[in-house]
Amino acid sequence: MDAQCDAQDDGILVNWIEVNNNAQPATRTPTGRSSCMYPGEPPAPPVEGAEVAEEIPIVITLEEFQKQPVLAATIVSQPSNFGLRNAHSNIYAQAQEQEFTFEFQDASIVLKARPVSYQWNYGDGTSATTSTPGGPVDGAAFDTQTPTSHQYTQTGDFQLTLTTFFAGDYSVDGGPFQPVAGQAAVVSEPHLMSIWRTKGHNVSENCIENPRGIGCEAPTR
Repeated sequence: MDAQCDAQDDGILVNWIEVNNNAQPATRTPTGRSSCMYPGEPPAPPVEGAEVAEEIPIVITLEEFQKQPVLAATIVSQPSNFGLRNAHSNIYAQAQEQEFTFEFQDASIVLKARPVSYQWNYGDGTSATTSTPGGPVDGAAFDTQTPTSHQYTQTGDFQLTLTTFFAGDYSVDGGPFQPVAGQAAVVSEPHLMSIWRTKGHNVSENCIENPRGIGCEAPTR
């Protein structure tokens, strides 16, 4: 309970705080206790064991996390937007850790978001979830299996989509970081994959010698 001061005696209500000089910078924490101070005398310290108002901790929920402008991952295919039927198409994501600062319930919040998993929808009725974003490989990358590659069994154009899940950690007014309960789902822009077929033949003439020879005409799917 707050102390009641006698206004006729010019009493001033003093709210006590606890200063921790061992922290850098020093921290100032309200104790929830108060007492009266009168002219000509020092304030009486609060009585130990007195009732202290309980402070409700500030919690950043998954809903608040999802409101932040987290940048979606970029989908990359190698070679760009192209693949061969029944061959491994190397597809990977470019995602980054991000940090946001904002005000919430009169407190300063620092929120860090980091990508932790990737849900792929290949546009051909199949999907997969990986814990790695993948990455580029040397060469043209035709039929090179990677942790994030995919084999299309049909030719055609497919819209590949990706949902990246971000874990979050937040700090309130410079305090220690603590995790957000749940992961934010961020959807990337669709990525077009054009899948073609190939045929192998033995020939005795090149296309200059025989422009109508096998492989010299425009490709078909």
